[in-house]
Amino acid sequence: MRTKRFDLFFVLFLLTIGFFIYRLYDYQIVNFEKYAEQVESISRRSISILPPRGMILDRNGIPMAWDAPYYEIKKKVVFLPEDLKRMIIDSFDDREKAETLLKRLEIFGSVETSLPAALAVRLNDYPELEISERIIRYYQDNPGIAHVAGYIKFDGEPVMGIEKQYNELLKGTPGEKLIRVDALGTQISLEGERPPVAGKDLKITIDSQLSRYIYDLIDETGKSGAAVVMKTDGEVLALVSVPSFENMFFTRGISTRDWERLNLDPSRPLVNRAVTPFSPGSVIKPFIAMVALAEGTDSKKEIDCGGIFQYKDSQGVVQGVYRDWNLYGHGKTDLGKAITVSCNIYFYQLGLELGIETLDRYARIWEVFEPTDIDLPEESVGLMPSPEWKRENLEESWFPGDTIQISIGQGYLSITPLQLARMTGEIAMRGKEIIPFVGSRQEGSRVPIKLGESDWDLIIGAMGDVVSKGGSSADAGTAYSSFRDFAETAAGKTGTAEQGGSKPTHSWFTGFMPLHEPEIVVTVLVYEGGYGSGLATQISRKIMDYYIEEYAR
Repeated sequence: MRTKRFDLFFVLFLLTIGFFIYRLYDYQIVNFEKYAEQVESISRRSISILPPRGMILDRNGIPMAWDAPYYEIKKKVVFLPEDLKRMIIDSFDDREKAETLLKRLEIFGSVETSLPAALAVRLNDYPELEISERIIRYYQDNPGIAHVAGYIKFDGEPVMGIEKQYNELLKGTPGEKLIRVDALGTQISLEGERPPVAGKDLKITIDSQLSRYIYDLIDETGKSGAAVVMKTDGEVLALVSVPSFENMFFTRGISTRDWERLNLDPSRPLVNRAVTPFSPGSVIKPFIAMVALAEGTDSKKEIDCGGIFQYKDSQGVVQGVYRDWNLYGHGKTDLGKAITVSCNIYFYQLGLELGIETLDRYARIWEVFEPTDIDLPEESVGLMPSPEWKRENLEESWFPGDTIQISIGQGYLSITPLQLARMTGEIAMRGKEIIPFVGSRQEGSRVPIKLGESDWDLIIGAMGDVVSKGGSSADAGTAYSSFRDFAETAAGKTGTAEQGGSKPTHSWFTGFMPLHEPEIVVTVLVYEGGYGSGLATQISRKIMDYYIEEYAR
């Protein structure tokens, strides 16, 4: 029995030894090259080297976004030496910032922060500290440019604005480093290296200081809003949205809690209001006038505005009563005066005369409510509603009252501040197509808006009277009180957009200057800001004053 058991174990032993011999033969002779390559690959590692991202510069060469080191400081002792504390404080221009850094370091044991370059070098000489460095994206501390610049997430993904639109130009080409490591993964030697190619810098049309100035003007009202300042060749000097956000919040790595707080904020700071549609109110009236003139409407024909309009059906039955903003009306009013004083009664009747199909047709031909094709990725579209749109989206029929509301910029109509600025610029340039841009000029293909010279004279002259014509409330331009002592000639249109119910109205102004040789377009929206002749017009006047002072010819 023992002999049989011994024989069995001996056979198993021989089989085991045979198996190991076979595996050794396979490793060292049959598949030697294969396993040698695997071992070699384990001892070598390829490390990607991120390239420096190109800077974003404003029109004056002021950096808006750039790459720079970001440091993590860890203390290795309980208490930091006094000489080290003094050195850190003396290295900062802002003593309060230095003291805050030290306090956080003492309490938490480590901090992440930006440092003066000289200080970062000196800290490595102190054994009490451990310093590590990484490169992150920095942004100008300027809420007026946040939406235009966009931001880079912690993982390097570009989000919104210039960062996303021009990522291929800015990002550069990664390099590669091949190293040899030991069994513990520690680098032994450098086998080879391909350096990264830095991204290219990009100079854009935005004036960052003007943008900051405009942001502060709107923010001081306590309202949200937007503003567009654009040259008549399409160069955008400012594209401001209020409220804003801090770009740097994302580059350092944002927590889930902070992201939810920002994303769910009812003031919606991440929304770029400059490219978001809103109800326009009376700033749309120049468009209605352009359609009327294109259709051959007699601009000299007058109506008698008594402050109220009764819409009657074919049997003479009153179907609706519509009022003017001026309780007692404007008296005898032709098209030019209707633009200047913003006479609702005139435009109610003009809209009905033209019909919604005609308004919709010209809106499509002139692309008034379509994207402007600005070189930014977040642009929304406006809306010129039509009977077909209402049937498809609301499953309702179109009524004459809808056309009446559309004629003064109410109802379902919506437009973005940027689209309105483009339309205003094309009026200023007598129909020439304008494509807004912040990075590179775009070539247009749309047919210019064709009106007679006398028609352009009428519209531009009436918009000039909006800011320059004084008189009674029935005759004065709606922006005259804000522009009465203006140093330059200008043209414009105010708008008061209702939301329905008891909600406050939106305040709008859009205009250009100078009157006869236009250089810039200014469009301002103050959300729930009241009358168009108020906040939006006052802010626009200050923007034009700034332009005259800073861009003096």
